[in-house]
Amino acid sequence: LVAAAVPPAERRKHKNPARRTFQAVRIAVNGELDALNEGLEALFDRLAPGGRLCVITFHSLEDRLVKNKFRRCICPPEQPVCTCGGVPRALLVTRRPIEADAAEQAANRRSRSAKLRVLEKNAAYHAVASTNQAEP
Repeated sequence: LVAAAVPPAERRKHKNPARRTFQAVRIAVNGELDALNEGLEALFDRLAPGGRLCVITFHSLEDRLVKNKFRRCICPPEQPVCTCGGVPRALLVTRRPIEADAAEQAANRRSRSAKLRVLEKNAAYHAVASTNQAEP
């Protein structure tokens, strides 16, 4: 059924056309992105200012979530105007994700899709957040 929905040129390019479909179903059924989101929040809350959080992702949805999670400022999303001065919660330590080199990929095929992202908790965010909590 899935193979019939995929154009022939695309079928020849990749392995099994159903692979990505079942991956998407698995992610949705298991709530994997929600679990990752909750885990990142819990870990980030326990991180000291200036502390670093390293996350290995294995597909683009996870990678995008990790990359963008702490990039935005601390203002609530429903607030129309930023009042914190645009202070991000965390800074990306590496501009691009760290990926396995050719030698690692040859030794470990699963490392092909792995990407390492390193975030650093912004000390300025911690100062702004603690001042906002102190106000009544």
